[in-house]
Amino acid sequence: MSRVLSSAHVHTTFCDGRSTAEEMAQAAYELGFVSLGFSSHAPQTFDLKYCVDPAREDEYIAEIRRIQQEYAGRMAVYLGTERDMQSCADPKKYDYFIAAVHYFMKPDGSFCAVDGPAEEMRKYVDEYFGGDGLRMAQHYFSLMRDYVTEAKPQIIGHFDLIKKNNSRLHLYDEDDAAYRAIALEALRAMRETDALLEVNTGGVARGYMDEPYPSSFLLKAWREWGGEVIINSDCHFADKMDAAYDKAEELLLSLGYDHAVRLNQCPERGMWETVSLR
Repeated sequence: MSRVLSSAHVHTTFCDGRSTAEEMAQAAYELGFVSLGFSSHAPQTFDLKYCVDPAREDEYIAEIRRIQQEYAGRMAVYLGTERDMQSCADPKKYDYFIAAVHYFMKPDGSFCAVDGPAEEMRKYVDEYFGGDGLRMAQHYFSLMRDYVTEAKPQIIGHFDLIKKNNSRLHLYDEDDAAYRAIALEALRAMRETDALLEVNTGGVARGYMDEPYPSSFLLKAWREWGGEVIINSDCHFADKMDAAYDKAEELLLSLGYDHAVRLNQCPERGMWETVSLR
């Protein structure tokens, strides 16, 4: 059984999640979770099927606050959002936000989804980077670096999300020293923000990855720099609330971590608390 008993990254039917907020809360409570943070994709002006419709943002906020009151004294519930760099949402409306880059903007103002269909990513790399996946990776990490260092989120979401399509397309070599230098340079800049680095098990839970985001070499460097990590399920289905947490905890222990951070089970004591992995 997981020691973490929390997730700050959970999606609902307000965005692209497949379970309602109530169903997510019930699933977490039945697993013995001490805290749960909702993080539906923040409103944006395009790709509305993926995010909270701007017209429903107040409804989303009200529903999570209602659940927060419903579970008071049994499980701490927090109102969060996963805010893409292209989002129009005000992060101050939320208890915390997860920063992420899900899109590349094209010169004509349209977008290519980083974690979207593989064939679209291949076309994007061929058209705008001459087929050079390493250049694409450099562009992605520069966007992540600039967004996180400017916005200063509480959590850095799935830092190396481009791995999802790279596992299918082999756009670059993840063991290549040049790739690793690019990723490490961006991550090192983010360390100065004191944000938590998310260990995201969503890709493992959904069966298209063997390890969580981010890669082990990045987690190892983050620990050496004194950074803190938070294990999140990026849950879209209530029955996957803590999927692959055991794998994430084992990975962190193997890299020298002895604890992780989670949402505090006692909100009056602050937003975050540490939990032993041993």
